[in-house]
Amino acid sequence: MNRSTEKIQRTLIELMATTPIDEITVTELCKRSGVNRATFYYHYDSVQGVLLEIEKHVEAEFYEFIKRSLISDDGAADKSFYVMFFEFVARHADICRLMLEMQRQNSDSFLYRAMEAGRSKVIATMTELYPNCPTAKVEYYYIFMSHGFIGLMSYWLKSGMRESVEEIAEIGENLANNGISFLA
Repeated sequence: MNRSTEKIQRTLIELMATTPIDEITVTELCKRSGVNRATFYYHYDSVQGVLLEIEKHVEAEFYEFIKRSLISDDGAADKSFYVMFFEFVARHADICRLMLEMQRQNSDSFLYRAMEAGRSKVIATMTELYPNCPTAKVEYYYIFMSHGFIGLMSYWLKSGMRESVEEIAEIGENLANNGISFLA
């Protein structure tokens, strides 16, 4: 990625924090990013194209993350998974905030695609660890856990990421492994 595309992408993220993407024009994006229109159109065909490239970059990094081992040999979630997950969120906090907002508006968002990528990995692992468990039960487990992590991530971002990556990862791990007993 070069400086111009970085400026354009960063400016779009900043603008989307206060303005719906459908209301952001190429002219405004160029003016605020300090990039001329010719440079913009050399790299992108539209404002939506910028967002799509941002999503593709984050999605590619997420898929690399999800390829790693998520479950330890004893069936418990690998501690490193929780830390790695929240490190990923922290690295992309602005984009994750936007994606959460867009998720509310669009069921075909990156978050849904990311949840689907994680779904395949977790279902395969859980089915291997618990071969006698009905597939439907494993599906329910994943839906519950993934939506819980989306909620945890959303709250953490909205509250200003008060907890460190390690602290929020520990909260996620404790909730995933201990459920309601986490409150005791």
